[in-house]
Amino acid sequence: MAQGSSFLFALVLDHQPHPDVHLTNVAVQKTSPDYHPKKGCKWMLQRFRQYLASKHGPEAVETLFSDMDNIFVRSLQSVQKVIISDKHCFELYGYDILIDQNLKPWLLEVNASPSLTASSQEDYELKTCLLEDTLHVVDMEARLTGREKRVGGFDLMWNDGPVSREEGAPDLSGMGNFVTNTHLGCVNDRNNQLRQLFRSLQSQKKASS
Repeated sequence: MAQGSSFLFALVLDHQPHPDVHLTNVAVQKTSPDYHPKKGCKWMLQRFRQYLASKHGPEAVETLFSDMDNIFVRSLQSVQKVIISDKHCFELYGYDILIDQNLKPWLLEVNASPSLTASSQEDYELKTCLLEDTLHVVDMEARLTGREKRVGGFDLMWNDGPVSREEGAPDLSGMGNFVTNTHLGCVNDRNNQLRQLFRSLQSQKKASS
């Protein structure tokens, strides 16, 4: 699953001492005179998406985020044969993506052990929700059916093939009307979504018992 709406995007500040360094690293950005220790240098991805839409239009931004979704899937497919596949464990990856002036995304790196240290209050809230949703997906209580397309801020994008946002088996022959099940950068009331999800599961269990 991919974390759909709970992302942070690092802002590039002016006056960087070394323009060729990895600018999305907070350890570098906090040395800038423009850095605000309480606000940090990160935006929620929803806010960043809205900003880009106001500058470039919603269609261009939709294409950008679709390309980012494609990066997530293709990068994992490229290591599918060597990646650990064990039902008793899971991995949480962090993606660093650079967006150029033409709204083309470039994959910088994939972190197998992304930092969960918060650099601001907003960062703390995001990562707390990320960890909570991760444990919901791991589902140690065996509450889920395994067929969920969304759990909190996570979207199921690939399951032996692309997952459609629409219900039922999609027609992938032409991929014309196919819409990937991803809400990257969209507003998501994850608390309400989780309540509805678990209420529905409880009702299903009561009906079958």
